Amino acid sequence: MLLLDCFLGRCGKPSCDGCLCRPVRALRIARKSRAMDRCEEGAVDSAGAWTSPEPAALTAREAAPKHETVKKKKRLLAPREEIPWYPTIKPELCNGCGDCKVLCKPGVFELGEPDPTGIQRPKLVVGNPYKCLVLCTRCVPVCTSGAIIMPPIDEFEKFVEYVDS
Repeated sequence: MLLLDCFLGRCGKPSCDGCLCRPVRALRIARKSRAMDRCEEGAVDSAGAWTSPEPAALTAREAAPKHETVKKKKRLLAPREEIPWYPTIKPELCNGCGDCKVLCKPGVFELGEPDPTGIQRPKLVVGNPYKCLVLCTRCVPVCTSGAIIMPPIDEFEKFVEYVDS
C-alpha cells in the first residue's frame, strides 16, 4: 500500500529523503512531466519571445496536409506586472508533495512554513506569482490533491495578441 500511496501522491511522510519509495515518486513526476510537455505550446512567455517547438516529422501513415496550418505566436499586450494571472493554492487541500514546484519551470511555487509538529510536509505557497506564464495551466492537472486554482481564462484573453510566426 505504501508504494501505491507514493505513486498516487498520497504519501504522508514529511520528505522523500532516505525513503525506499523515492524512485516511485520520481517515476510519477517524470510521467506527469511528459504528459504536461504536450500542453506547453499553449503557454505564453512573459518576455514575448515565445517560440513554438519544431514540428515533428510526419510518419508514413500521415499524409502531408494540402493546407498547412500556421502556428501563431502569443505576445502580451500589457506589462506582466499588470496582468493578475497566477495560481492560488488552497492550504487545507495541499499535501506538500511538491509536484507543482518540480514541474513549474519559471519557479512560481515555494515551500511554505514547516509543520511545527514535524509530522507533515510543509505546504507550498505561490512565492513568485508574476513569474507565471499568462494562460499557462500546466500545474493544475499535476496537483494530486486539487489544491491549485487558476483564474478563468476568458478574462485574460484580452491581454494576449496572436501574431503570425
